Formats: sequence, structure tokens, C-alpha cells
Amino acid sequence: MRLAFLALLACLTCIPVAAAAKGTMTIVQANGATNTYNDVEIKAIHGALYLTSEDGKGTMVINRAACSHQGQLMICYATHATLVQSGETSPLDFQRGTVYVNDTDSYQPLVLSTTKVPPHSILLSFTTKRGTTVTLNGSIDKVVK
Repeated sequence: MRLAFLALLACLTCIPVAAAAKGTMTIVQANGATNTYNDVEIKAIHGALYLTSEDGKGTMVINRAACSHQGQLMICYATHATLVQSGETSPLDFQRGTVYVNDTDSYQPLVLSTTKVPPHSILLSFTTKRGTTVTLNGSIDKVVK
């Protein structure tokens, strides 16, 4: 199952995971303005990772990433994301991004850090060329093959 989950974010294919989980996304603009979105729905569907606001008005889609394992923790370097809002799709001016996935039953440490990734969870952080930083922590909510 771990190899299939690796393929989820590497190729963004699908496996069954826990349902009804949510996450928290924080967006910090270059000017310091901060927006926090609770209960963000996290889904992996048909080759992409979807992060949708609780009100359903905005969805961030990460559809390309290169992944590998570091111990039992999967690390993916996201290379492309788009924002779907008000019926329009806009590519994000991606500079760098990292996704950490722990599909084990125990906390997994990040290398060279005191941070531990909780069981069955995902941590995401990326920066745009404009200096906006996006972070997310939560669990995969739904996978559709």
C-alpha cells in the first residue's frame, strides 16, 4: 500500500485512505496579509491533489510532483499548481513547494528538524514567485480511482 501511495503523489494515482478528514490552510501574502482556511477538504482524484475551501468557492489543484521516500516518510517536490475560483482557472507562479506524506500509523520525523508528521497525514508548503506562502496540514479525505 505504501508503494501505491508513493505513486499517488509521484504520478498522482489513487489508493484507498481514511475518509472525512479535513485540513487547515494558511496563505501569507508578500505584504504580510494572512488568510487561514479551516476545514479544507483534501482529495486525490484522477491524478491530482485538490484542496477545496469549506465554502467550496476556491480550489487549489496540485497536478505535478516528483516524489521519493525518506525513511517511512514520502517527500514530494510539487512543480505545478492552479487555482480554480469563480469558474476561472489560474496557474500559480510556483517557485518551490514540498509535500510530506505519512501513511504509517506512527509519527515520522522530518530530517534535520524537530517537526514530526502525524500518522496518516499530509503537510504541504509552497512559495510563489510573488512571495506568497501557502501551508497546509491535514489528512487525505477522499481518493477516487
